[in-house]
Amino acid sequence: MRRVLAAAVTIAIGAAVMPATGAASAAAPNGVVFDHGPGGERYVALGDSAAAGPIILPQRTGGPCFRSERNLATYTAGALNVQAFTDVTCSSAKVDNMTQPQESEPPQLDALTADTTLVTLGPIGANDAGIVSTVTGCLVPGCKQRDGSTVHDKIDAIRPELAATLAEIRRRSPRAAIVVVGYGLYVPKGGCPLTQPVTPDDADYVQGLVDHTNTVLDEAARNAGAVFADLRTTPGAIDHTACAPAGQRWVEGVVPASLDGAIPFHPTAIGMQAFSTTIAASARQAIAAQRKAERQAADRARLTSSAKKLRAQAVCRGSRVRVRVKTRGAPVTRVEFRVGSKRIARDTKAPFSRSIKRSSIAKRQGALKARVQLVLPNASKTVSITIRRPSCVRR
Repeated sequence: MRRVLAAAVTIAIGAAVMPATGAASAAAPNGVVFDHGPGGERYVALGDSAAAGPIILPQRTGGPCFRSERNLATYTAGALNVQAFTDVTCSSAKVDNMTQPQESEPPQLDALTADTTLVTLGPIGANDAGIVSTVTGCLVPGCKQRDGSTVHDKIDAIRPELAATLAEIRRRSPRAAIVVVGYGLYVPKGGCPLTQPVTPDDADYVQGLVDHTNTVLDEAARNAGAVFADLRTTPGAIDHTACAPAGQRWVEGVVPASLDGAIPFHPTAIGMQAFSTTIAASARQAIAAQRKAERQAADRARLTSSAKKLRAQAVCRGSRVRVRVKTRGAPVTRVEFRVGSKRIARDTKAPFSRSIKRSSIAKRQGALKARVQLVLPNASKTVSITIRRPSCVRR
């Protein structure tokens, strides 16, 4: 029985590298699915077969990557109503295929441009660790004991390359919101030996490998200032694992039963659609954060420029000294006049000028300064301007 099951799994996986039959739609060689012109969100999807959807019909033609029209990226693009969509996810991709060719396919990051505003990276990493082949090996009980820490070590080994990939995405597409996509919940604790012929311990081991990969992806996202989309948290995921009845699974196990073409240990078509809601929500979060960061950067730059235009002066007027800050259009909200560390006057309204007793300045040591606060909606800045003491208060 296990030989038969192993053969079935091998055939199903092998199908992923054979031309799909049935309806297919053309896509440009560089992965462009559509481009409705400038503006809006310009989305590029990167990842492996868990993102691409090999064999799930209809398939997009062009290249050996086997991308479905019902994959994660396609549903995400629809949910976000993006202006342009490029899908370069590719079956069998590893992390290094983000920056290096995958057989005849160019590096996936070559699809990025300075105009890209949204990037999803992943799922990715399972092929680096050989998780799918590990799962098929679990058809023979005891894979956890046989493997030891080998697969976990391979998962940890992708950390540097993930970090470098995310940094390169940021360099190529500085305006892009980045979402790192994890893998789903394949089996519940203890598995389901009557449905998926893997022992409870081995089932927990397999899901533990997935969880470990997700942890690495999550940490990489956080370190890069990206958002992690945890597909395991998709509402209803626990009820739609590989243990669910055929037609209700969001992911397939080692024994596939869905009729949509999903291969073992990959999302099904309905799973792609369900998981895309989590990705779209994460994308909205990432886009909002990125746009906020852009506004903050623009306001900080404006404040820096405005601060350079500020001028301050002090003029003797009889027994008093008139101190003033010339704002020259800068968004000044408050000015404090100080001698050394002592505040001697404050103004919160233009023209930011105060009349001060000469003695308040003359009797104190220290530089005469104006401490100026500038505020814009997304940034604030405080600068200190040294004021030349007029002759009437020089020590």
